[in-house]
Amino acid sequence: MADGKVQDVYDGVEGYIGATHWSKPYYSNHYHENPSSNPRMLDHVNCGYLSTPGRPPTLEGLKQHAQSLAYLISTLAPSTIGAEVDNENLPQRDEQGRAIHRDTFPRHQAYDWLNNLQVPYDNIDKAHRVPLNSLVNLVRKNSDEEGVVFHCPLTETVPDLIENDMHQLVRPFQTHMTLLMHANECLERLDHEYSAMGGILGIIPTDKEQVAEHPDLENVKSTLIGQWLLHTQHLVSRMHELEISYANALDILASEAIVPAQQLSVQGPDGRSGREIVFPQDRWVLSNAGEDVFTFIHQMLDKNEAKGVSRDRQWFQKNVVGEALRDPDEEQDYLRGIAHVDLQTRFYRLRGSGHGPIFVLPAFSDRPNTSYTKEMENRPTVVTIPAPSMPDRTSAWDRRHRGLDEKNKTLGAEVSRLRLDNSNLATATKRQEDELERLQHLNKIYEEGQGADAAQTAERILAIETEREALRAKFEEGAAERNQLKAELAEYKRGRQLIQVKAPAGVTLTDDGYLVPEVLLGQYEERTAVMNEAKQGVERVRSVLEDLAQKGQISREDFGWMEQIADCN
Repeated sequence: MADGKVQDVYDGVEGYIGATHWSKPYYSNHYHENPSSNPRMLDHVNCGYLSTPGRPPTLEGLKQHAQSLAYLISTLAPSTIGAEVDNENLPQRDEQGRAIHRDTFPRHQAYDWLNNLQVPYDNIDKAHRVPLNSLVNLVRKNSDEEGVVFHCPLTETVPDLIENDMHQLVRPFQTHMTLLMHANECLERLDHEYSAMGGILGIIPTDKEQVAEHPDLENVKSTLIGQWLLHTQHLVSRMHELEISYANALDILASEAIVPAQQLSVQGPDGRSGREIVFPQDRWVLSNAGEDVFTFIHQMLDKNEAKGVSRDRQWFQKNVVGEALRDPDEEQDYLRGIAHVDLQTRFYRLRGSGHGPIFVLPAFSDRPNTSYTKEMENRPTVVTIPAPSMPDRTSAWDRRHRGLDEKNKTLGAEVSRLRLDNSNLATATKRQEDELERLQHLNKIYEEGQGADAAQTAERILAIETEREALRAKFEEGAAERNQLKAELAEYKRGRQLIQVKAPAGVTLTDDGYLVPEVLLGQYEERTAVMNEAKQGVERVRSVLEDLAQKGQISREDFGWMEQIADCN
């Protein structure tokens, strides 16, 4: 630790690759069990493809990564000629000993590192060791909940990592794009915090608002944000005034200005002689008073007159109407009189014209085609609401949408999980399809290798299987027939036994057995006792006869009747 750094205790372990300035240490089971013959060639192997948790690399992915890096290098240091890969390790002479000319990649060009793949690449060229600041990754992290998160452009590099390099950026993530993104996020945050006051445009009060003058307000207005907000406020206010003026001009010129005597001609009716302007047409000019206005006012008068007729009818029924008010040409309850309506009229005059003609716009705020202008004038373009006395960090918008944010976050996580499951299922399905295709290919090769013998063997096996099934069916049929014959034989034997066995004299056969009289039973018992005594004597005589038979003096066949007596039950 003489240089102030922690000693790497794993340095020297087989398969262990130390950290570099751009990657963390790398240690995999592959190189631990299969050590490389040239481990120094793997000093710079680690990258995100090999260090992403839960996502092992594939050969295709590694080749795509290598191809992208090679293309990136070619855009930074273009190559002028092509050559063979690892040309320095290829044979330099042919079998006859003649030298073989091989093209090599020029030094310091894009692919000079491909000349020798057995020696770690090293280049002391100054241009090769200048930090490529434009290639710094501006993305800090990526998650399913927050999405892509960029580095803050104001993040400063730790001084220890600069290593006294003048080309190293102190703020490597500071670009025009990231600065604009950072400023946009700050402005969005301010607009959200001041949403109750009208957003970010309500931070600086306008000149029309009655607020206490703060001593630092002028300094705030002189800043870039202050000038921007003031300029926007002035533009909005001016645009609002111009919209009102434009709407009024359209209202005046929407139809025709009715000037009965003045609009004929300044030369007179015949186009030659002049005529005197009729008074007061030089003072009052009707504008936008066409047929639609005429019809609208008459409709309003018709409604008022209809109400008056209803009122006159009630007065007439109460006999409070004089005869002088009756119209002899109309109905009896129709009275003469005047119908009137109260409508708002707007008067216009050109600026700087002094006491010139006045343009009259009748029924300005009542008729449909001009009422919107009146509405727009009463509605301000920017609405500001006074801030509460005790402001809360959580705005009303945040409270209303907090549940939606949580729900969207949950649904986003669920969608990401389902997408991952779908990807895993697709990968498993693809793996099974590849395995099935491999097995089908092996089966096809096996069938082609067997040839005609395999087909004949399969036919014989099928014939044997068919014959075996037929024999099995016959065997089962014979077994059933045998069991049936056994049952019939047993039934026949039981019948024969009943026929052959006859009851002795004096014994009666019943359903439960034989009924023996007591006198006959006593006789049977006496006979049994005599037989038992005789059996005992027979046993003694049998032993004597066996001795004589063994000596050859007599033959046992002559005394067979004694065996029957001994075996009788």
